Amino acid sequence: MNKTPLLMGIVNASGNSFSEGAASAPDSALDRALRLLDDGADIIDIGAESTRPGAAEVPEAEEIEVVERFLKQFFAIRPGTPVSVDTRHAATAARALELGAVYINDVSMLRHDTKMADCAAKYGAQLILCHSRGTPQTMKEKELCTYLSDVVGEVKSELLAAAEKAQQAGVKRENIIFDPGFGFAKDVEQQLTMLRRVNEFCGLGRTLAGLSRKSFLGALTDEPEPQRRVGSTLAAELHLASSGIEIIRTHNAGYLRDALEIAEYLKQK
Repeated sequence: MNKTPLLMGIVNASGNSFSEGAASAPDSALDRALRLLDDGADIIDIGAESTRPGAAEVPEAEEIEVVERFLKQFFAIRPGTPVSVDTRHAATAARALELGAVYINDVSMLRHDTKMADCAAKYGAQLILCHSRGTPQTMKEKELCTYLSDVVGEVKSELLAAAEKAQQAGVKRENIIFDPGFGFAKDVEQQLTMLRRVNEFCGLGRTLAGLSRKSFLGALTDEPEPQRRVGSTLAAELHLASSGIEIIRTHNAGYLRDALEIAEYLKQK
């Protein structure tokens, strides 16, 4: 096991989460965030737009309203907690950063909003580049899930191209975090290959990965219900940790924290 990774707790406030459905409504976001912190999360990742396959884009003003309300309530209770904003919109990111967030988690890899890199540079934000192709409406299309030779090599190349774009806008390289993008424009076998070789992404720089409750885990274990994928998620997350991934984005911070603690005990002689 490498250095214990940071745990990023997922707080979807869209009401349309792939794993929680209506339970991801904005009104419960604060309670869910506080519970994740109590369970051992180091970072909270707040998002008000679902990016599951087929999800419609949320109007920017609506997204900003939800994120702003959450952050004001959250920081009144837990000031100074590291917060990430999961958004494809620069205006949403800017407002979150103004209110105290420190990470931008852009699942479009800077493709959706041309101003996102400029926003990250202006505020000195930590910028998470999540590999993806297309949009939530198109990312399952065959052509977007086609990789000519080596899925790991091509994902790395596209991530580096996005990082270069960010650096040209003024983002410092040390502020860029690379996410291979499990669940985005990859089929089951491609994601399994990436998971087996996930340590190769660590050579890019700082890394994050999120595969909590993802459908490819359900396909491998014949489990259609996302909330019943806790066991497969934990197994995959422990592999991420042992492979050197620095931040793990998860729904179940408490279970993962316990699993990592046991792994540490087992290392002791």
